[in-house]
Amino acid sequence: MLDGISNGPATKVRLAACSALNALVAGIHDREALKNVFPGIVSCLTKVLSSGIRSRTPYKIFEACIYNLEQVLCKVLGHTDSLPLQSSLKTSPEATKLSKSWLDATRSQVKMALSSIVVLRYHDRQEVLDALFSLCFSALTICRSTLTDCAQLMVETLTALSSHSPPEDTSQQGQQLRLQQLLASDPDLVDNLREALRDSIIALPRVVGANDEIKRRRLIEQLSTAFRLLSAQHFDLIALNDLTVSALVSSVATAVQTSSTSTIRSVADGSAEVGRVLQAATSSAKRREFVPIVFDSTSQAGLMAGLQSLIRQLQGSTLSAGILRSLIRILQTSAGLEQMGSLWLTLQMFDNNSIANPKTDQWLDLPREEFDPLEEEAYSFALGILGQSAYDDTVDWRLQALSLEMVALQARFQAKDFRPELVDTLYPILERMGSSNAALQQHAVTCLSIVSNACGYPSASELVTENADYLVNAVAMKLSEFDISPQASQVMLMMIRLCGSPLIPYLDDLIESIFAILADYHGYPRLVEPLFEVLNAVVEEAGKSYPHAIESGSTGTAPKRRQPYKPPTITDLISHLQSMDSKSSAPSSTLPNESDPEPEKDAPPPTTTDEPPPLSKTHSLIRTITLQTTHHLSSPSPTLRRLLLTLLTTSLPTLATQTPTDTFLPLLATLWPHIINPVLSTSPSSPLKSNNLPTLLAALTALATACEHGGSFLLSRIEDSFPAIRALYEHLERACLLEEKQLGRSRASRSLKFKCWDACVGLVVVMVEYVGVTREMEDDVFELLGGLALERGRVRVRECLEGVNPDSLWLLEERRRGKRQGGGRWKKPVIQGWDFRDVEF
Repeated sequence: MLDGISNGPATKVRLAACSALNALVAGIHDREALKNVFPGIVSCLTKVLSSGIRSRTPYKIFEACIYNLEQVLCKVLGHTDSLPLQSSLKTSPEATKLSKSWLDATRSQVKMALSSIVVLRYHDRQEVLDALFSLCFSALTICRSTLTDCAQLMVETLTALSSHSPPEDTSQQGQQLRLQQLLASDPDLVDNLREALRDSIIALPRVVGANDEIKRRRLIEQLSTAFRLLSAQHFDLIALNDLTVSALVSSVATAVQTSSTSTIRSVADGSAEVGRVLQAATSSAKRREFVPIVFDSTSQAGLMAGLQSLIRQLQGSTLSAGILRSLIRILQTSAGLEQMGSLWLTLQMFDNNSIANPKTDQWLDLPREEFDPLEEEAYSFALGILGQSAYDDTVDWRLQALSLEMVALQARFQAKDFRPELVDTLYPILERMGSSNAALQQHAVTCLSIVSNACGYPSASELVTENADYLVNAVAMKLSEFDISPQASQVMLMMIRLCGSPLIPYLDDLIESIFAILADYHGYPRLVEPLFEVLNAVVEEAGKSYPHAIESGSTGTAPKRRQPYKPPTITDLISHLQSMDSKSSAPSSTLPNESDPEPEKDAPPPTTTDEPPPLSKTHSLIRTITLQTTHHLSSPSPTLRRLLLTLLTTSLPTLATQTPTDTFLPLLATLWPHIINPVLSTSPSSPLKSNNLPTLLAALTALATACEHGGSFLLSRIEDSFPAIRALYEHLERACLLEEKQLGRSRASRSLKFKCWDACVGLVVVMVEYVGVTREMEDDVFELLGGLALERGRVRVRECLEGVNPDSLWLLEERRRGKRQGGGRWKKPVIQGWDFRDVEF
């Protein structure tokens, strides 16, 4: 029978053997007889049950063996008062008593058997777990006096098993309710539960570090249930305070060490990433939750949820006050992963909706007068972390992210009362928004969104705009100390992007400090590039009002195209003569009138002064930035030169529309040598280098912008530079044709060489339309653009040439049409007195 249970050929055979054993044990009413077969039965059943949860043994075999083991234990080791079948045993009173020697030997063997069986608490079938709960419960009730050594093991197993049962399942005799009643009836079992809890707490860091998700989840659930059961028995848990805190901190540190969150995902493109972050900060206002950064979002999600559930259980226990004090003490005295783990646990103790809402403080076993100082200490620690540089490698970025969460939690708790704290917190938040770490950057965006919502601002932009004075002061202090670290320029960049042009008038002192730094560090391109990015952002934000300036009527002039020459017709001549006759026949209004009084001799002559209104503060800053930019265009860094040329391209339209003409044109004359120099310095005989093409493209764009707004004022300068522009045009055209043969037209059209050539085409068109060309330059223009005028998509080129000389454009089209038809000559017209020349193609 026992061999059939352990070695049966099929599941049905083994189940039949289990049923036969159950019937046999139930039919034997002599304890002495059962004692003789007891070791063999227990050994056989233990062999089957200790095979482990990963074995291929069917769960029904486990279930049947557990019930058989429970039955034989109760009948042999059960005490007289609680054994249900003891009255039916036909033995003498002396026989019912178990000898001490046999009981001592049996008790140790049974304990070993039960220790190997309780691993089934990690089984995934509820039927097996219910059978194991019944076995352990019977061992504590029916076999209480004989299996005293197994009490702690049974209590620990019952706690683990009852973690899966609803605590209020009274209709089905829920397991936690049965365990609570058992603990209430026997104070010794409460001590056993405390010892089991102590052992589980000690084992927590080891289990968390192991790669077994089931054991981790079950152990954390077991701890939560144990704390709940002991709290229900009003047991004092103060003695477990330090042990609990130490285990939790070590567990979180172990989990962080094994997670992959330490890998930093860098921002690929700084400018594009800044735009994305700002859009997220302003438009994604509904996002109010942080992305977990301590635990992996996939493999460690269950561990994080389990620890959060355990902490919620601890919040309602007598340990809450001591745990918070211990965590903050560790936070201030530790370092590394231990400090990070204590900060994460502190956040969880303060969070979980019980701290953010004062109405639910009754769930926290901590008086308000004791809670506030602890929260302030944690908040002060977070400010200390954020006060350090975001680019300091000695500070873990995850610790900075958790500090941002602490700031957001404090803002949620204080609501609008948190506004004075923005003096210390707003700059560090924006500083992290400029971080190259994508995760820390996203954390800062979420923090800014939470803070703006908690303080009652409609958006993050409104928050930064209304508190710009705090940020200006913070940045000014860094720049006044010649602090050239990237965070100051990043904060300024964020501030300008969020606030826009209304902030620019308040930046005059900061811009002066930037120019002072640029003067001292002009030979270090990598150091000054972030500062020029700030100046470029200032010019861009001011330039966004460029269309509105034209509509509102500014002191400057909008760019105007030159009207193409049209020869006068007979009708035009007649109209002109008629207008001259009407002017000559009209009475002169300048003749003196005798009735007019003579002017006084001593009276001063009338003076009319049409002084232009002074420039606004914003445009004065743009003018200063534009002039200072030219001193750095000789930098050897292509990236810096491209950035400066882009800045000029952005500033010129704003200056042209907001500055009087007699002031803008001298400024343009000053800037012209610096704008044209990158074009003139490109040698047509040397090959085009890929690292210089972005700079050349920016120079051509800036030159076209200058021609558009300078108009005919630049005609003489264009005439002097046109041979070099033509040589560059032909050089780029040859390079594009060669690349088109190698790569194909579709791929070549997306290359930088093609973009530079297209920009050169646009430059020549703008020169013709806005500056004008001399008679000597017309033939060169037609030679350069003539072939493009007949292509599709080049309507502007055709209109440009038509405005210069429509007859030449017509002749060009006729030549092209003749070549397509195979050549030949025109048929000469026959007119008396006229002799026409032959025109051949």
